[in-house]
Amino acid sequence: MSEKKTVILDGNEAAASVAYRLSEVVAIYPITPSSPMAEWCDQWLSEGKKNIWGAAPIVEELQSEGGAAGALHGALQAGAFGTTFTASQGLLLMIPNMFKIAGELTPATMHVTARTIATHALSIFGDHSDVMACRSTGWAMLCSNSVQEVADMALVSQIATLEASVPFMHFFDGFRTSHEVGKIIPISDDTIRALVNDQHLINYRMKALSPDRPIIRGTAQNPDVFFQAREACQPYYEKVPGIVQSVMDRFAKQTGRSYHLFDYYGAPDAERVIVLMGSGAEATEEAVDALVKSGEKVGVVKVRLFRPFDSSAFLKSLPATVKAIAVLDRTKEPGGAGEPLYQDVQTILAENAATLPFKGAKVVGGRYGLSSKEFTPAMVKGIFDELKKDAPKNHFTIGINDDVSNSSLSYDPGFDTEDPKCVRALFYGLGSDGTVGANKNSIKIIGSETDNNAQGYFVYDSKKSGSMTTSHLRFGPNPIRSTYLINRASFVACHNFSFLEKINVLEPANPGAVFLLNSIYGADEVWQHLPKTIQDEIIRKKIEFYVIDGHTVAREAGMGSRINTIMQTCFFAISGVLPREEAIEQIKKSIKKTYGKRGEAVVQKNFAAVDAALA
Repeated sequence: MSEKKTVILDGNEAAASVAYRLSEVVAIYPITPSSPMAEWCDQWLSEGKKNIWGAAPIVEELQSEGGAAGALHGALQAGAFGTTFTASQGLLLMIPNMFKIAGELTPATMHVTARTIATHALSIFGDHSDVMACRSTGWAMLCSNSVQEVADMALVSQIATLEASVPFMHFFDGFRTSHEVGKIIPISDDTIRALVNDQHLINYRMKALSPDRPIIRGTAQNPDVFFQAREACQPYYEKVPGIVQSVMDRFAKQTGRSYHLFDYYGAPDAERVIVLMGSGAEATEEAVDALVKSGEKVGVVKVRLFRPFDSSAFLKSLPATVKAIAVLDRTKEPGGAGEPLYQDVQTILAENAATLPFKGAKVVGGRYGLSSKEFTPAMVKGIFDELKKDAPKNHFTIGINDDVSNSSLSYDPGFDTEDPKCVRALFYGLGSDGTVGANKNSIKIIGSETDNNAQGYFVYDSKKSGSMTTSHLRFGPNPIRSTYLINRASFVACHNFSFLEKINVLEPANPGAVFLLNSIYGADEVWQHLPKTIQDEIIRKKIEFYVIDGHTVAREAGMGSRINTIMQTCFFAISGVLPREEAIEQIKKSIKKTYGKRGEAVVQKNFAAVDAALA
């Protein structure tokens, strides 16, 4: 078993850490939200970090995504083990090379932060429309649902591709998983070495184009032979599911974390089941827990290996008692008979109808979460409620009010599955004022110095710097599977007074919550400057109200306009997540780590800001 030491990472860093250590060539071109993976690889190279073979990989930024895919293809032909990172339109520009890499049965991996493809409008946020456009390229497709799984599946895909000679696309939800910060057990070098079989690497090397072993590749073929040669890859694809499961089993022996091609979670005698993949599976699991506790027979099948789709493994994952199935896709295919996952499930059930243990189960498809639209346990319950009906709505949408085609399901937004032991904190800041950075530090402090689990998710406006950022932080003793925004907070901090005029920052506050406001007005005069809505919320919910003039404290400490350290100190001082003295000590330790390389003066200014904030 590998070590159990935990770290605080986001999805991008978790994937990049594995990819870097298992690559000889990393071809990069940045595109949101996959850019941090490339940035990490670039940084590690400049720091002299080596891969597991003791060499520095070649990390090269190309002139476009097409160039990155072309460079990857070239490196693979020369026998170098390579990777790249991309999303959305960038992934589409790689498709011609993807067909070639797969057609030549070449091991490779690509880590994709699945993101909306620009259609009627551009969106930088997450769904599966980009990866679904690549189904026919011949790449195996493996999906991760959480930050821990991103690290684990990144390794599974990189090992499986070598054994299968089929390239792998490992994907996870853009922003929702790629930028979510969580407490995970990292993949150690020992785990990687235990799973890499050098013989597979040698076999791959021997297929490289070399004047010492002349072979012909990349020819043109006529109708007399092309079809036969195209079909010749089939045995390789038939072996992929078995290889992936075998790698998952060996991974479980090393780490204790067990995965299957399809993982079922819920009541063993479930009658209603949801099938989906990606971060939505975590929220679904949370809802299933709550519903099973209240006596409902429900469950969820989490799809991991989406291509090649193993029908026997899928059918084995379904409970024999199932009567109704909802298949959820995070994409829309206008004009199709249904979305991709729904069509796969329908096909498999139709082809195996004669041998199924459950006869006549109803199957419906639905769309959710396009462009990072919220997907919550309340919506999951809405889908399970729909499945109780004699004729549940097919091709439905959930989470929007579709008054054009009337496809949407209704649900009760009041249904709550949040863990009462979990501290939920909301922070409203200004893009580039340091709020997000301070909150990431807070998560590191709480996650590293206590037994608590921690999660951070940061909502950025696509206009980036200078617009509002909202940080959603959760801390608690139990595992956190809430892959959705906080709508009931026990702590709310507003770092910019002007936001009070624009939005009701206290709407998500729980009764008795703590409210921290950065204000130029002191405690004795701030009340008359608050908007009436905020005053009403404070009185109605009996909210504990604290103010600090962060900007003055920052100026006096020589920090300019950066109030992040001050507001972070206040959060720890009044939230009680950690004992006060311990919290301050940890903040100072984290300041030293973060700003140490900028010189002692910067560190001392931040220390002064901490002390002044407490005063």
